[in-house]
Amino acid sequence: MTVVYAVIAFGVLIFVHELGHLLAAKAVKIRVNDFSIGMGPRLCGFKMGETSYSLRLFPIGGSCSMDEDESSDDPRSFNNRPRLARLLVLVAGSAMNLLLGVIIIFCLIAPSGAVTDGVISAFPPEIEGSNGGLEVGDRIISINGERVYVAGSDVSMLLSRYSAPYDIVVERKGEKMKIDADLKLGQYTDQSGEKYTGYGIMLSVRELDFWGKLEYTLRYSANYVRMIRFSLVDLFSGKVGADQLSGPVGITATISRAADQKQFGVFFNLVGFIAINLAVMNLLPLPALDGGRVLFLAIEAVMALFGRKRLDPKYENYIHLAGLGLLLLLMVFVTYNDIVRLIS
Repeated sequence: MTVVYAVIAFGVLIFVHELGHLLAAKAVKIRVNDFSIGMGPRLCGFKMGETSYSLRLFPIGGSCSMDEDESSDDPRSFNNRPRLARLLVLVAGSAMNLLLGVIIIFCLIAPSGAVTDGVISAFPPEIEGSNGGLEVGDRIISINGERVYVAGSDVSMLLSRYSAPYDIVVERKGEKMKIDADLKLGQYTDQSGEKYTGYGIMLSVRELDFWGKLEYTLRYSANYVRMIRFSLVDLFSGKVGADQLSGPVGITATISRAADQKQFGVFFNLVGFIAINLAVMNLLPLPALDGGRVLFLAIEAVMALFGRKRLDPKYENYIHLAGLGLLLLLMVFVTYNDIVRLIS
Protein backbone atom coordinates (compact mmCIF):
# COMPACT_ATOMS: atom_id res chain seq x y z
CA MET A 1 0.00 0.00 0.00
CA THR A 2 2.89 2.40 0.66
CA VAL A 3 3.99 2.03 -2.97
CA VAL A 4 0.39 2.66 -4.01
CA TYR A 5 0.43 5.90 -2.00
CA ALA A 6 3.58 6.99 -3.84
CA VAL A 7 2.09 6.10 -7.24
CA ILE A 8 -1.09 8.01 -6.39
CA ALA A 9 1.02 11.02 -5.33
CA PHE A 10 2.88 10.95 -8.66
CA GLY A 11 -0.40 10.54 -10.51
CA VAL A 12 -1.86 13.61 -8.79
CA LEU A 13 1.23 15.68 -9.64
CA ILE A 14 1.08 14.63 -13.29
CA PHE A 15 -2.67 15.19 -13.47
CA VAL A 16 -2.39 18.69 -12.00
CA HIS A 17 0.42 19.57 -14.42
CA GLU A 18 -1.43 18.40 -17.52
CA LEU A 19 -4.67 19.94 -16.23
CA GLY A 20 -2.89 23.29 -16.17
CA HIS A 21 -2.02 22.93 -19.86
CA LEU A 22 -5.58 21.82 -20.66
CA LEU A 23 -7.36 24.65 -18.84
CA ALA A 24 -5.02 27.28 -20.27
CA ALA A 25 -5.42 25.89 -23.80
CA LYS A 26 -9.22 25.94 -23.51
CA ALA A 27 -9.10 29.49 -22.12
CA VAL A 28 -7.06 30.85 -25.06
CA LYS A 29 -9.00 28.76 -27.64
CA ILE A 30 -6.23 26.32 -28.62
CA ARG A 31 -7.54 22.98 -29.88
CA VAL A 32 -6.68 20.04 -27.60
CA ASN A 33 -6.84 16.65 -29.31
CA ASP A 34 -6.02 14.32 -26.43
CA PHE A 35 -5.66 14.54 -22.66
CA SER A 36 -4.06 11.42 -21.14
CA ILE A 37 -2.87 10.41 -17.69
CA GLY A 38 -0.26 7.65 -17.82
CA MET A 39 1.48 6.12 -20.80
CA GLY A 40 1.11 2.98 -22.87
CA PRO A 41 -2.11 1.13 -23.77
CA ARG A 42 -5.37 2.93 -23.09
CA LEU A 43 -7.37 1.48 -20.18
CA CYS A 44 -10.48 3.64 -20.42
CA GLY A 45 -11.64 7.01 -21.60
CA PHE A 46 -14.27 9.15 -23.25
CA LYS A 47 -14.55 11.99 -25.72
CA MET A 48 -16.05 15.37 -24.92
CA GLY A 49 -16.28 17.81 -27.78
CA GLU A 50 -13.03 17.83 -29.75
CA THR A 51 -10.92 16.33 -26.93
CA SER A 52 -10.40 12.67 -26.04
CA TYR A 53 -9.75 11.95 -22.36
CA SER A 54 -8.04 8.68 -21.36
CA LEU A 55 -6.35 6.79 -18.55
CA ARG A 56 -3.39 4.66 -19.65
CA LEU A 57 -1.68 1.60 -18.22
CA PHE A 58 1.65 2.89 -16.92
CA PRO A 59 1.38 5.68 -14.28
CA ILE A 60 4.65 7.36 -15.31
CA GLY A 61 3.59 10.39 -17.30
CA GLY A 62 0.82 12.15 -19.12
CA SER A 63 0.13 14.33 -22.13
CA CYS A 64 -2.00 17.17 -23.37
CA SER A 65 -1.73 16.92 -27.16
CA MET A 66 -2.25 20.16 -29.08
CA ASP A 67 -0.34 19.41 -32.35
CA GLU A 68 2.43 21.67 -31.09
CA ASP A 69 5.03 19.80 -33.19
CA GLU A 70 3.18 20.02 -36.49
CA SER A 71 2.25 22.53 -39.17
CA SER A 72 -1.49 23.00 -39.64
CA ASP A 73 -3.95 25.23 -41.46
CA ASP A 74 -6.31 25.14 -38.47
CA PRO A 75 -6.40 28.67 -36.95
CA ARG A 76 -6.94 27.06 -33.52
CA SER A 77 -3.86 24.81 -33.70
CA PHE A 78 -1.10 25.56 -31.19
CA ASN A 79 1.40 27.01 -33.68
CA ASN A 80 -1.17 29.34 -35.27
CA ARG A 81 -2.19 31.06 -32.06
CA PRO A 82 -0.56 34.30 -30.77
CA ARG A 83 2.74 33.97 -28.92
CA LEU A 84 1.24 35.21 -25.63
CA ALA A 85 -1.45 32.49 -25.80
CA ARG A 86 1.18 29.81 -26.42
CA LEU A 87 3.33 31.14 -23.58
CA LEU A 88 0.41 30.96 -21.14
CA VAL A 89 -0.25 27.35 -22.11
CA LEU A 90 3.41 26.36 -21.76
CA VAL A 91 3.87 27.83 -18.27
CA ALA A 92 0.43 26.79 -16.98
CA GLY A 93 1.54 23.23 -16.13
CA SER A 94 4.40 24.39 -13.93
CA ALA A 95 2.21 27.12 -12.42
CA MET A 96 -0.31 24.48 -11.33
CA ASN A 97 2.43 22.29 -9.80
CA LEU A 98 3.80 25.32 -7.95
CA LEU A 99 0.33 26.22 -6.67
CA LEU A 100 -0.25 22.64 -5.50
CA GLY A 101 3.10 22.63 -3.66
CA VAL A 102 2.28 25.92 -1.92
CA ILE A 103 -1.18 24.65 -0.89
CA ILE A 104 0.29 21.44 0.57
CA ILE A 105 2.91 23.38 2.53
CA PHE A 106 0.27 25.80 3.85
CA CYS A 107 -1.88 22.87 5.02
CA LEU A 108 1.13 21.47 6.90
CA ILE A 109 1.99 24.83 8.49
CA ALA A 110 -1.59 25.89 9.33
CA PRO A 111 -1.97 23.67 12.46
CA SER A 112 1.28 25.07 13.92
CA GLY A 113 0.95 27.88 16.41
CA ALA A 114 4.57 29.03 16.33
CA VAL A 115 7.76 28.70 14.28
CA THR A 116 11.45 29.34 14.83
CA ASP A 117 12.25 32.97 14.13
CA GLY A 118 15.50 34.48 12.85
CA VAL A 119 16.07 36.53 16.03
CA ILE A 120 18.93 35.38 18.27
CA SER A 121 17.44 34.71 21.71
CA ALA A 122 20.54 33.47 23.55
CA PHE A 123 23.96 31.88 23.28
CA PRO A 124 24.86 28.56 24.90
CA PRO A 125 26.73 28.65 28.22
CA GLU A 126 29.99 27.77 26.44
CA ILE A 127 29.85 31.25 24.83
CA GLU A 128 29.62 34.47 26.80
CA GLY A 129 28.29 37.82 25.59
CA SER A 130 28.36 37.35 21.82
CA ASN A 131 29.45 34.95 19.11
CA GLY A 132 31.47 36.15 16.13
CA GLY A 133 30.17 39.69 16.55
CA LEU A 134 26.54 38.59 16.75
CA GLU A 135 24.47 39.71 19.72
CA VAL A 136 21.22 38.69 21.41
CA GLY A 137 18.33 40.45 19.64
CA ASP A 138 19.97 40.42 16.20
CA ARG A 139 17.67 39.29 13.40
CA ILE A 140 19.65 37.29 10.84
CA ILE A 141 18.62 38.45 7.36
CA SER A 142 21.20 36.82 5.07
CA ILE A 143 24.33 34.68 5.14
CA ASN A 144 26.92 35.07 2.38
CA GLY A 145 24.36 36.86 0.21
CA GLU A 146 21.71 34.14 0.63
CA ARG A 147 18.52 35.30 2.30
CA VAL A 148 17.28 33.47 5.39
CA TYR A 149 13.74 32.36 4.49
CA VAL A 150 13.12 29.64 7.10
CA ALA A 151 15.36 30.37 10.08
CA GLY A 152 14.92 26.95 11.68
CA SER A 153 16.69 25.24 8.78
CA ASP A 154 18.34 27.99 6.73
CA VAL A 155 20.81 29.25 9.32
CA SER A 156 22.48 25.88 9.93
CA MET A 157 22.20 24.88 6.25
CA LEU A 158 23.85 28.07 4.96
CA LEU A 159 26.55 28.04 7.65
CA SER A 160 27.42 24.45 6.77
CA ARG A 161 27.39 25.20 3.02
CA TYR A 162 29.94 28.02 3.28
CA SER A 163 33.15 28.47 5.26
CA ALA A 164 34.05 30.94 8.02
CA PRO A 165 34.36 33.86 8.22
CA TYR A 166 30.75 34.40 7.19
CA ASP A 167 29.31 37.55 5.63
CA ILE A 168 26.18 37.92 7.77
CA VAL A 169 23.65 40.76 7.46
CA VAL A 170 21.59 41.33 10.61
CA GLU A 171 18.97 43.81 11.73
CA ARG A 172 20.02 45.36 15.04
CA LYS A 173 17.87 47.98 16.76
CA GLY A 174 16.07 48.76 13.50
CA GLU A 175 19.22 49.12 11.39
CA LYS A 176 20.89 46.66 9.02
CA MET A 177 24.49 45.76 9.77
CA LYS A 178 27.04 43.64 7.95
CA ILE A 179 29.15 41.40 10.19
CA ASP A 180 32.14 39.21 9.33
CA ALA A 181 31.33 36.44 11.78
CA ASP A 182 33.82 33.70 12.56
CA LEU A 183 31.42 31.04 13.86
CA LYS A 184 32.69 27.62 14.84
CA LEU A 185 30.89 24.28 14.44
CA GLY A 186 31.12 22.45 17.75
CA GLN A 187 29.41 20.79 20.70
CA TYR A 188 27.21 23.13 22.75
CA THR A 189 24.59 22.85 25.49
CA ASP A 190 21.00 23.84 24.80
CA GLN A 191 18.53 25.39 27.25
CA SER A 192 17.40 21.97 28.50
CA GLY A 193 20.98 20.94 29.32
CA GLU A 194 21.32 18.57 26.35
CA LYS A 195 24.42 18.54 24.15
CA TYR A 196 24.01 19.35 20.46
CA THR A 197 26.22 20.02 17.44
CA GLY A 198 25.82 23.51 16.02
CA TYR A 199 27.25 27.00 15.64
CA GLY A 200 26.50 28.41 19.08
CA ILE A 201 23.33 30.34 18.24
CA MET A 202 19.88 29.95 19.79
CA LEU A 203 16.91 31.37 17.88
CA SER A 204 13.62 32.66 19.24
CA VAL A 205 10.14 31.35 18.53
CA ARG A 206 7.22 33.51 17.37
CA GLU A 207 3.48 32.99 17.18
CA LEU A 208 1.80 33.05 13.76
CA ASP A 209 -1.63 34.36 12.81
CA PHE A 210 -3.28 33.47 9.48
CA TRP A 211 -1.30 36.04 7.47
CA GLY A 212 1.89 35.05 9.24
CA LYS A 213 1.30 31.43 8.25
CA LEU A 214 0.68 32.48 4.65
CA GLU A 215 3.90 34.51 4.60
CA TYR A 216 5.81 31.60 6.16
CA THR A 217 4.38 29.28 3.49
CA LEU A 218 5.70 31.53 0.73
CA ARG A 219 9.09 31.70 2.46
CA TYR A 220 9.14 27.92 2.80
CA SER A 221 8.31 27.53 -0.90
CA ALA A 222 11.01 30.03 -1.91
CA ASN A 223 13.45 28.05 0.20
CA TYR A 224 12.58 24.88 -1.73
CA VAL A 225 13.21 26.69 -5.02
CA ARG A 226 16.63 27.72 -3.71
CA MET A 227 17.41 24.14 -2.67
CA ILE A 228 16.76 23.09 -6.27
CA ARG A 229 19.11 25.85 -7.48
CA PHE A 230 21.80 24.68 -5.04
CA SER A 231 21.38 21.10 -6.28
CA LEU A 232 21.81 22.15 -9.92
CA VAL A 233 24.85 24.32 -9.11
CA ASP A 234 26.44 21.46 -7.14
CA LEU A 235 25.72 19.01 -9.95
CA PHE A 236 27.20 21.12 -12.75
CA SER A 237 30.16 22.26 -10.64
CA GLY A 238 31.05 18.66 -9.82
CA LYS A 239 30.47 19.07 -6.09
CA VAL A 240 27.85 16.31 -6.35
CA GLY A 241 28.24 13.40 -8.75
CA ALA A 242 25.62 12.36 -11.30
CA ASP A 243 25.38 9.03 -9.46
CA GLN A 244 23.65 10.90 -6.62
CA LEU A 245 20.68 11.79 -8.82
CA SER A 246 17.37 10.11 -8.02
CA GLY A 247 14.60 9.24 -10.46
CA PRO A 248 11.03 8.00 -10.03
CA VAL A 249 12.17 4.70 -8.47
CA GLY A 250 14.30 6.37 -5.79
CA ILE A 251 11.71 9.06 -5.07
CA THR A 252 8.96 6.44 -4.85
CA ALA A 253 11.08 4.47 -2.38
CA THR A 254 11.60 7.58 -0.22
CA ILE A 255 7.90 8.49 -0.26
CA SER A 256 6.97 4.87 0.45
CA ARG A 257 9.26 4.74 3.51
CA ALA A 258 7.61 7.87 4.91
CA ALA A 259 4.15 6.35 4.35
CA ASP A 260 5.25 2.97 5.75
CA GLN A 261 6.45 4.61 8.98
CA LYS A 262 3.20 6.62 9.12
CA GLN A 263 5.17 9.87 8.96
CA PHE A 264 2.40 11.57 7.04
CA GLY A 265 3.79 15.04 7.71
CA VAL A 266 7.04 13.96 6.05
CA PHE A 267 5.06 12.22 3.29
CA PHE A 268 3.09 15.33 2.32
CA ASN A 269 6.14 17.56 2.79
CA LEU A 270 7.97 15.39 0.23
CA VAL A 271 5.02 15.59 -2.16
CA GLY A 272 4.98 19.39 -1.79
CA PHE A 273 8.72 19.57 -2.44
CA ILE A 274 8.42 17.33 -5.52
CA ALA A 275 5.55 19.49 -6.84
CA ILE A 276 7.73 22.62 -6.59
CA ASN A 277 10.69 20.68 -7.99
CA LEU A 278 8.64 19.66 -11.04
CA ALA A 279 7.50 23.25 -11.55
CA VAL A 280 11.07 24.58 -11.56
CA MET A 281 12.76 21.75 -13.47
CA ASN A 282 10.13 21.71 -16.19
CA LEU A 283 10.82 25.38 -16.96
CA LEU A 284 14.54 24.86 -17.51
CA PRO A 285 15.42 25.94 -21.09
CA LEU A 286 16.11 22.40 -22.29
CA PRO A 287 14.66 20.72 -25.39
CA ALA A 288 11.60 18.51 -24.77
CA LEU A 289 10.71 20.44 -21.60
CA ASP A 290 8.19 23.27 -21.45
CA GLY A 291 11.09 25.60 -20.71
CA GLY A 292 12.72 24.54 -23.98
CA ARG A 293 9.56 25.42 -25.87
CA VAL A 294 9.43 28.78 -24.08
CA LEU A 295 13.02 29.37 -25.25
CA PHE A 296 12.03 28.70 -28.87
CA LEU A 297 9.08 31.03 -28.40
CA ALA A 298 11.50 33.76 -27.28
CA ILE A 299 13.73 33.04 -30.31
CA GLU A 300 10.66 33.32 -32.55
CA ALA A 301 9.81 36.71 -31.01
CA VAL A 302 13.37 37.99 -31.62
CA MET A 303 13.28 36.75 -35.23
CA ALA A 304 9.97 38.55 -35.75
CA LEU A 305 11.58 41.82 -34.61
CA PHE A 306 14.02 41.52 -37.50
CA GLY A 307 11.34 40.52 -40.01
CA ARG A 308 12.48 36.90 -40.16
CA LYS A 309 10.13 33.93 -40.42
CA ARG A 310 9.91 31.58 -37.46
CA LEU A 311 11.75 28.27 -37.47
CA ASP A 312 9.78 25.52 -39.21
CA PRO A 313 7.94 23.54 -36.47
CA LYS A 314 9.25 20.38 -38.12
CA TYR A 315 12.87 21.27 -37.34
CA GLU A 316 11.97 22.47 -33.85
CA ASN A 317 10.34 19.08 -33.33
CA TYR A 318 13.59 17.34 -34.34
CA ILE A 319 15.45 19.28 -31.64
CA HIS A 320 12.85 18.41 -29.02
CA LEU A 321 12.96 14.74 -30.04
CA ALA A 322 16.75 14.75 -29.63
CA GLY A 323 16.33 16.36 -26.21
CA LEU A 324 13.72 13.76 -25.28
CA GLY A 325 16.13 10.99 -26.28
CA LEU A 326 18.84 12.44 -24.01
CA LEU A 327 16.34 12.80 -21.16
CA LEU A 328 15.31 9.17 -21.57
CA LEU A 329 18.97 8.09 -21.45
CA LEU A 330 19.39 10.13 -18.27
CA MET A 331 16.25 8.48 -16.87
CA VAL A 332 17.69 5.02 -17.58
CA PHE A 333 20.92 6.04 -15.83
CA VAL A 334 19.26 7.39 -12.67
CA THR A 335 16.82 4.46 -12.55
CA TYR A 336 19.77 2.04 -12.67
CA ASN A 337 21.42 3.93 -9.80
CA ASP A 338 18.15 3.90 -7.83
CA ILE A 339 17.81 0.14 -8.23
CA VAL A 340 21.45 -0.46 -7.25
CA ARG A 341 20.99 1.65 -4.11
CA LEU A 342 17.79 -0.18 -3.21
CA ILE A 343 19.40 -3.60 -3.64
CA SER A 344 22.53 -2.63 -1.71
